[in-house]
Amino acid sequence: MHDDIEKKARQKVEEKKGFYFISMIFLMVSIILFVLSFIIGGVAAFWIRFPILVLGLLTAVFYFYLFGFPFSNVLSEEWEDEEFEKEMYKLYRQKRHMLPPPEELSEEDKLELKELERLKQKWEGDDYS
Repeated sequence: MHDDIEKKARQKVEEKKGFYFISMIFLMVSIILFVLSFIIGGVAAFWIRFPILVLGLLTAVFYFYLFGFPFSNVLSEEWEDEEFEKEMYKLYRQKRHMLPPPEELSEEDKLELKELERLKQKWEGDDYS
């Protein structure tokens, strides 16, 4: 099961990497075509700008395939819980190296760490496909 999740995660990361690469190419080609359309001018400018629209639509389709429609589940309780856990885990990872030794922690800090550890275990144990 763990290997299957890892395989899916790697595939998703590769797809996202491909999207970022394609987005950068789209941006560069669009800038070049836009500048060329102003240099050439006239009726030809429309036909030079037309590929920008087509490439933009293709990039948008690829985005929706990878990331889904933006804000489609933003107001759901599941989204809120998931985002909360992501932020807690992210903050935990950032602040982990700044923690004092366990014997110097107050009781409240120890409880917070236990909660963060529980969230970390839940985060690592869930199947997010």
